Amino acid sequence: ELSSFQLELMTVSPDVAAILNLTPNHLDRHGTMAAYSAAKKRILAYQGPSDLALLSRDDAGSRNVAPEVRGELAYFGAEDLDGDFPLNDGADTATGAYLRDGAVVVRLAGQEHRICETDEIKLLGKHNVSNVLAASVLAAVAGAPAQAIHQVVTNFSGVEHRLQLVRTLRGVRYYDDSIATAPERSVAAMKVFQEPIVLLAGGRDKALSWDEMARVSLERARHVVAFGEAAELVEREIAEALRNTVETKLDGITRVATLEEAVGAAALVARPGDIVLLAPGGTSFDEFRDFAERGDRYQTLVQAL
Repeated sequence: ELSSFQLELMTVSPDVAAILNLTPNHLDRHGTMAAYSAAKKRILAYQGPSDLALLSRDDAGSRNVAPEVRGELAYFGAEDLDGDFPLNDGADTATGAYLRDGAVVVRLAGQEHRICETDEIKLLGKHNVSNVLAASVLAAVAGAPAQAIHQVVTNFSGVEHRLQLVRTLRGVRYYDDSIATAPERSVAAMKVFQEPIVLLAGGRDKALSWDEMARVSLERARHVVAFGEAAELVEREIAEALRNTVETKLDGITRVATLEEAVGAAALVARPGDIVLLAPGGTSFDEFRDFAERGDRYQTLVQAL
């Protein structure tokens, strides 16, 4: 994975490259969405006719890059690959992956390969089903057989700080999604769970919109603990969303300064059956070196409860 910061410096492109999504992020660094998009698209800028670009059919930002693809164009998404989407000149079928009857299917060189049932995927959330679709295409294009892809997809349970279950204590499950450094990723994390959520949100703002995160927190969270530099911003955005909402599950917001205080506050309001979810929506740089250090600290604090 290459960040937009790295891509700004790139003067070569990989033979096979993917843009999984193209939505606002890092605007504190890039300044405008146009500049951020330009940085992301550089991963394709130096490809040639024999290279492959994989785009998402479900994300408009990624999908709209299609006219700039210089080599073979491949897609991944929930729907079948047929339809009104651009293909390479002379191509009658698309390379890519999609969902059919609850299963991940990869199409390559005119052949379809059923990889796995979606309920075999151990990673949580619809966004991770999308990630599996993309990874399956990339692996297949690189030469991995369908059985090998199946084995990895159905056994991989994730890595640290990405919706990682830390512990269950007195009927409350504590999850670490410190990697959620943008409000959009907090939204994806909240949508994973049906149980009441005590959300830990904050950190350092990246000049992104918190509107959707505030709206979804009213639908999914029972309580929000706002912390870090962005605590006041989070509280303000949720309060604004409340003014425009008739029904909500939210019973309150607690504002604190540090992650340690946030964990303590969350433990006080959590009830059996709740999910305590660290999905900050901001970066860690107000208090930590990176999201991993923040996640490690969260896990230490949770284990000490």
